Amino acid sequence: MITLAVFTVFAVLALASAVLVVVQKNAMHSVLYLAFTVLATAGIFFTLGAEYVGAIQILVYAGGIVVLYIFVIVIVNLKEVVPERRPLLATIVLVAVPVATGLEVAYLLLAKGFPAPGRPGEGQGFRTMAETLFGSYLFPFELASILLLAALVGAIIVARRKLIHDPD
Repeated sequence: MITLAVFTVFAVLALASAVLVVVQKNAMHSVLYLAFTVLATAGIFFTLGAEYVGAIQILVYAGGIVVLYIFVIVIVNLKEVVPERRPLLATIVLVAVPVATGLEVAYLLLAKGFPAPGRPGEGQGFRTMAETLFGSYLFPFELASILLLAALVGAIIVARRKLIHDPD
């Protein structure tokens, strides 16, 4: 019963902070809410007994990607968000897809219920999971790190070009 309460608290925090990520006009506040969403999601994983996935969530996302976003925002120096006019179709799609996904998840939970939890000790161990990640999926893992490095270098180049050509 306590586990369900803790799970619910983390789920509500993750959902609320995810909504705040999208709603915020200040980019730095949005990234901080993203970090909070990542940490709440890690709490959900810990509650479900998936300690490895929770630790990876904290290390990779909170420790790497969110920090990268913060660096990019600081380097590019986003001071003001310029309002953007979207066509009506794009606005409808941006609202309809999350609503449809939420309705589908709600239907599946109500129709089939929550899946039964696995027994402790069932499933792959840390060693097997690490061998799979760094054996079979080493190339995509390294490709993602190169992509993140390219994004960081691109942000630095854009920021430097702005400083060189912009007199203010």
